[in-house]
Amino acid sequence: MRCHKGRPSRRVFLLFLIKSSGINAEYGVMCRFKSYRSVMDAKNDKHERIVKISRDITIASKRIIFGLHRILPDNTKEHEGILNEAEGKLTALKAQFVKIGEELKGEDVYSFHRAFTNGVQEFIEAATFHHGLKTLTIPSISHLQDQYMGSTCPLLLTDYLQGLADLTGELMRMCICFCSRGGPERGHQLRELLYQVNSALTMVEPLPKMKQKMEVMGQSLGKCERANYTASVRSAEVLG
Repeated sequence: MRCHKGRPSRRVFLLFLIKSSGINAEYGVMCRFKSYRSVMDAKNDKHERIVKISRDITIASKRIIFGLHRILPDNTKEHEGILNEAEGKLTALKAQFVKIGEELKGEDVYSFHRAFTNGVQEFIEAATFHHGLKTLTIPSISHLQDQYMGSTCPLLLTDYLQGLADLTGELMRMCICFCSRGGPERGHQLRELLYQVNSALTMVEPLPKMKQKMEVMGQSLGKCERANYTASVRSAEVLG
């Protein structure tokens, strides 16, 4: 087979080189692709295992958040027990983060980030919600890493910030609950805590994924303001 200029085509030339060198081209290509397949299968299996662990963390974190919403103005005697129960469940999740850390050992964390980011964000929301109700402060990223996650599973700043943004919705619900059920003082404290989160996040350069969450955070802050205002007016009317 020749090209239009009379010279051997590139394909013919390559085949001649392969045959003259005694290389079995088909066998070499098949072996190479089999090795690629093994690598890809191992990576996909690891990704699925991490996704399953992350899903378990998400479910457990949501249950912790639902449990913390049992804290109401009229059951103050149960508050400590509810917080201690949540603390125990948060600590128990460390075993799941250790599993993720083992899967990520020797791997590029960012290539598997999408597999575990949802679980980590939900956990951050639950852990900061618990810490906020207990101390009226926001825990640092290093505190959460050392206290609950250990050194094997990475806690990326982007996951921490997005978890904090999600926290504002839970603070808003709790604030409205206290303001509407006779606990305005606690409602004011939760509003101030929400202000702290809002101030901290607005100082950070916004991430593309944070745009919608920042808008929701602003709406939550407005709802807290209205709930606190209504509670204050009612208290003034009662005292008047």
